[in-house]
Amino acid sequence: MRRTIQGATVLGLIFGAALFTWAQRPDDRQAPSAGGKIRKPQMNDTVSANVYADNWFILYINGELVAVDSIKFIPHNVVSVDILPSYPMTIAVMAKDNADPKTGMEYANTQIGDAGFILKFGDGTVTNSNWKARKFSWGPIDHDTKNPRVESIPIPENWFAVDFDDSSWGQAKEYTEEQVGPKQPFFEHDFKGAKFIWSDDIELDNTVIFRHVVKSPPDGKSRPDFSNLNNVVPDGPPKKPKK
Repeated sequence: MRRTIQGATVLGLIFGAALFTWAQRPDDRQAPSAGGKIRKPQMNDTVSANVYADNWFILYINGELVAVDSIKFIPHNVVSVDILPSYPMTIAVMAKDNADPKTGMEYANTQIGDAGFILKFGDGTVTNSNWKARKFSWGPIDHDTKNPRVESIPIPENWFAVDFDDSSWGQAKEYTEEQVGPKQPFFEHDFKGAKFIWSDDIELDNTVIFRHVVKSPPDGKSRPDFSNLNNVVPDGPPKKPKK
């Protein structure tokens, strides 16, 4: 009888410890595992992403489409989404200035436009000169607005893939806020610590691809890895007892 009571006591302690774990604040919880399972991710596992482009962008993370700018030209807008980070995190962005594909000019071919791209994630990931960048369309060549022409090179089909080889690409160039001239929505969102980036020519380079690998959370916070969630049956949080 004593062994039975002792066994029940041990089970009670284990069950109590599990309840205590789930009673902790969400930010303090780790991803508990049992029988090879992981818990389902919750919204407090996500981080926010703020993105601003002059004029348009498309964003991939770890080879998956995450966000597309819904406005190609103006008004300039900030796109904010929630992402579920997984490290190492490969970020790939195609950004475009609003330029005529034949002349490289804008506003009915009356002027040369400028550009700029900036991004900040809630884990501390920011744009800066550590990112890779390469131009794929540029013009008007030599700033010639009387006889404008554009040069382009083919965009690789797998430019957003995790295993894409960007080793020959150059670094992004940082630009000041004054050089880019962001519009009002930019100032209403958190971009602290992030830098505006583009390729070497903010006026003539009209289509640019950026790539960057975040090896671990910049803020140092440990986060569960849910990248393999489709291959397991996740545990849900404990259900509330029926009254």
